[in-house]
Amino acid sequence: MDKNILEFKKLCVQFPIHIGTVCAVEDVTLTLRQGEVMGLVGESGCGKSTLGFSILRLLRPPGKIASGQILYHGEDIATMDSSTLLDLRGKRIAMIFQDPLTSLNPLFTIGEQFIETINAHEKNVSKKEALERSSEILKQLGIAPDRLHEYPHQMSGGMRQRIMIGLALILDPDLLIADEPTTALDVIVEAQFLDLLNELREKFNLTILLISHNLGIVAQMADRITVMYGGRIAETGRAM
Repeated sequence: MDKNILEFKKLCVQFPIHIGTVCAVEDVTLTLRQGEVMGLVGESGCGKSTLGFSILRLLRPPGKIASGQILYHGEDIATMDSSTLLDLRGKRIAMIFQDPLTSLNPLFTIGEQFIETINAHEKNVSKKEALERSSEILKQLGIAPDRLHEYPHQMSGGMRQRIMIGLALILDPDLLIADEPTTALDVIVEAQFLDLLNELREKFNLTILLISHNLGIVAQMADRITVMYGGRIAETGRAM
């Protein structure tokens, strides 16, 4: 964990509104080390999800990075051109969103969504090869490969969450952002999901930014914990 994979330097994210400007993230300086799990906690509205979305520049308009840097292996994401940013998303940095049902496309089968994800970055991969790779990762996630032919609504919340993990990992990224990944899960499925995330972390040597308001989950998973309040970093330290 000696090598830094991601660094925020005095990052400021603003949302211009009709009565002025809201600073959702203000003067944030933070470092993620290779192979660690960083827990990002705080009350609703404190800016933690906004910080996560800013890494991939997925801020909803009119949100914008007003100042500061987001350095990924020394490259500033905040100033990257569109083609470089598209190559980064999914392939090198992946994200698991809060609700897998709304994140997955209801009009396409799971297999079609895996194929689309792979072909977005690897143009020469055939449909057959993409499905074979998808089947393999589903096996690792404990899902039968024949479910690639099903649609998201045919699966349970836990399975959809595993599908989201599979889509995030299919291109072998080295940084995973998990934004409230257990919100839609019951207690039993939540425990299974956390065990799976730990296994995948070791197997794929992942660095994980775990965004959550659940202190119990973060204490169980994280190497270090960062607390946000009012858009700022209040405290960072090792998990006990």
